[in-house]
Amino acid sequence: MKNSKFVAILCITLFASCSSSKTYFSTSIRQKVENIGTPVTQLQFYIDRDVELSREILKDETKVTSGEIRFENGKNLNIITLKKNTPGVCTKVLPDKIIISFEVGDDKFLTFGKTKFSLDTDPYKILANSWIGDFGSINYEGKKYFIHRGGNASVQIKTNELNKVEVNKRKMTGRVITHAAPTTP
Repeated sequence: MKNSKFVAILCITLFASCSSSKTYFSTSIRQKVENIGTPVTQLQFYIDRDVELSREILKDETKVTSGEIRFENGKNLNIITLKKNTPGVCTKVLPDKIIISFEVGDDKFLTFGKTKFSLDTDPYKILANSWIGDFGSINYEGKKYFIHRGGNASVQIKTNELNKVEVNKRKMTGRVITHAAPTTP
């Protein structure tokens, strides 16, 4: 009996470890999450690939708040790198898009959402104000940056977020017959 329980637990653990631990966040996943009563702002998000933001630093700018400075082709560039699997939080939920922050601070967020021709099962993609070829223009830290790498990035959540089940359990107390005094007509 103990061996069969051990084997069952081992099998469940093996199957759970073989399945993907993360799921792409999409419109259909969002609906499932909202239907089970979990606020989207309470989910832990992860970026699915490396993303690189870059902007040219003008000569009159003396302070770079984050990232690294790189000198390329006679220009100073400020580069901010977001590595694959970096955790982020949703700070705002809008129709068909969400705002995700991967670091603390005002204006330090990226927007992800449904693209023009995407299906409900397609992952939320990184959105930009405008696209010029593969480069997306966004505002980050109050400055204009370009998505230099990772323009097709998406966000994921842990799969176990979809399997959360809240169980309310109670025990019935039972009823007994109560004898009432007979009534006479």
